[in-house]
Parts: sequence; structure tokens; C-alpha cells
Amino acid sequence: LARFLVEEGSAPTNPEAAGTYKRIIEGYDWGAAETKLILSLDRKIDAASVDASDFAVTTVRQGASNANRTITDAYVSDADGNKVNTNSKFVTIEMYVSPSVGGVFRYANSLNQWPNTFYDTISLKNGATLTSRNKVIDTLSIDQQATAMVSPLSDQFVQKDYTGADGRTLRYGYWEPAKDNVKNALIIWLHGAGEGGRDTRIVTMGNKVENLITDKMQAAFKKDGASGAYVLVPQSPTVWMDVTGNTTYTSDGSTIYAATLFELIDSYVKSNPDIDTNRILIGGCSNGGFMTMKMIIEHPDYFAAAYPICQAYQNSWITDAQIQSIKNIPMWFTQARNDTTVNPNNYTVPTYDRLVAAGAKDVYFSFFDDVHDTTGNWTNNQGQPYQYMGHWSWIYMLNNECVKPDGTTIMQWLAAQSK
Repeated sequence: LARFLVEEGSAPTNPEAAGTYKRIIEGYDWGAAETKLILSLDRKIDAASVDASDFAVTTVRQGASNANRTITDAYVSDADGNKVNTNSKFVTIEMYVSPSVGGVFRYANSLNQWPNTFYDTISLKNGATLTSRNKVIDTLSIDQQATAMVSPLSDQFVQKDYTGADGRTLRYGYWEPAKDNVKNALIIWLHGAGEGGRDTRIVTMGNKVENLITDKMQAAFKKDGASGAYVLVPQSPTVWMDVTGNTTYTSDGSTIYAATLFELIDSYVKSNPDIDTNRILIGGCSNGGFMTMKMIIEHPDYFAAAYPICQAYQNSWITDAQIQSIKNIPMWFTQARNDTTVNPNNYTVPTYDRLVAAGAKDVYFSFFDDVHDTTGNWTNNQGQPYQYMGHWSWIYMLNNECVKPDGTTIMQWLAAQSK
């Protein structure tokens, strides 16, 4: 009887709950953002005692001012942050994010990077309390160092290295659709200048590339018994346009990474017999748009279609013979008129015009006036849609908002391509 009373008797009277936390990171149009914290406490918390207004969170991140976060919801949950109706030792805190709030990456040396200093202080506001088995808790003692960073979509990409014949090594991530009884298309995404390095989560969340594996973006590939398309995201150590390995930009269209990148792609395809070699689709933004053009120019018979976005391969680098060699590759270009990083008049516009003049039958150009929020979630001080830099036209493609006059979306178009 004495033992039973020790284990099942009244709850501890200590007014402090101690524990750890993990952070949830998700990709948005503008990049990666910290959206949730999942607390793991040393005792169960009464579900009814949890209220968003009782918590305070401050995010400390290298390269940014300390941010007092706006908490939008809080509730007891399971270990993965799913809301539960029973008392639990896990509490999930959801936080507001926007293009200027909640960002994760630190931009330094022309690359997006994980910050060296990055932690959250989590507390109860003055006078706020929780209860555990009806005992009052007025203090949280949470270890500031997160036990994990979880990216629900980006973590689904497997990361590996590929070393080419020239000794250069590229990081790459890949995602596979569920097993089925048919061959599947492959979507290749080539990142922009800011997403080089050794962690493909920088690629998949620096731009909202992780969106490519969602049901919304995969839907067009789920027909005739197919469960979806493979997604491959190679990553250069520096930038795709590099000619030295020290981020020296090309002046003639050459690059040190072209040979190794193609070897990586071909090796991945050959190691996955489930991939339909007639449906290899390649694209990317800015630097990745440059490398998209480089790949189809050097291997015009390999790819089923290309989708270059704000591509940085100068029209003057492309010969008339090369235009002839690629004119029969289905292509869909995307850019904004107010792009000040890559002037469309020196890149996409004349190249598109030359392809059309050469007789290209399946080439399209989504030419937007600017790049702005289309969700209705983010506005400027005048209540107008939040406007991004004009270079960021990849936002439209990665939201499947490039649409032909007949209503065909870019993902539907890609899914229909086959050599």
C-alpha cells in the first residue's frame, strides 16, 4: 500500500516544469522559417490549462536581431506536434511567420547557411500558469539548445554524395514516390547561387523546392497507375556558374561542374530502373537556370523537357547551331520584367525569340510584371500584396502558378512530356 501511494499519490508540488524542445522548420516562398516548437516536459500537463497567450518565445539567431515571437496557438500534443485531447508531457507552440519574421538561414559569403548561434528562450509570462494533475506550475525551465530541427517535407529527401570522374564531389538529395507497377518521371531541380554547399535542406527550403513533393505538385504525375514523380536536387559546393572552384563567375558559359553534374544525373537514373528515361525533366532558377541551359545544350537528346527560371545563361553565349540543336526540346521559361539581377532582355527574351524564330513548336514563356504574394496572407503597409524582389520568379513556378492561356499549368505540362 505504501508503494502504491508513492507512485499514484498526489502530484509534485514543485511549481517548475523542466524539459527540452525541438523546432519545426518549413519552407515558404521567401525561404525557411521556424514555425513551431515542441516542448518535452518532465510531467504531464493538463490540456485545459494550455493557452497561447500564456507563453513567451524569443528567437536568438546569428545575423539577426533577437525576435520576440508572436504565438498563434499552443496545445498539448504527441511527440510529433499533433494535437491530442488527453493530458500530455508534450506541448506544441505555433508561431507567426512572414517574409520578415521567423526566418532561419543566415546569408553570408553569398550563400544561405545555418547560423552558428540559433536558439529559443521559452517561458511563461508573468502571472501565467499551467497545471499538472491540478497542481499549479508557474515556471518553465527549458534547455535553450534544441534537441532537433525537424523539416517535415525536406527531411523526406535522402542526402548522398556523388564524385565524378574529374574528382569533383556534389551533394544531392532525392525523393522517391511510392512503389507502383509503372515507370515514373524524374524532376530535376538545380538551385540558385545562394543554395550551394553541403546540405540539400538549404536547397529544398532556400526556395520552396520541397513543395515539389506535395500532393498539389505531384497530382499531375499521378495517373495511369503512377504514384508520382521522382525529385532529384543536386547541390554545387559553390555556384553552378563557377569556373575556378572559388566562386569565379563564367564569362563565356563554361563551368567546372557540368561534367560531374551530368554524370550524377545519369548515374542516378541508371541506378533507378523505375525512372522512365523518356521523361527526364530538368529546370531550376537563376544559376540553376544557367545550368539547365548548359545541360540541354550539351545533351540535347537526353532530356524530355526543360523549365528554366530567371535563367542566367546569356543569349550571346548560345550559337545559332545550338539553337537549332535544342529547338525541339519542350521548354517553359519563367521570369519577371522587373528582374534587376538577371536582365531578361539579355537572357530569356532573346533566347526565347530565337527559338520561336527557329521553329520551336513547344516553347512557352511566363513573363510576369513583378513577383508578389498570391496567397493573400502577406501584404504591405498599404494592404497591397507583399512584393518580393523581381528576381524571385521561381515562386510562381514552385506554386504551379505558371499557366498557359488554355489553363494548362506548368506541372500538368511537365507531366505530359515524353521523348
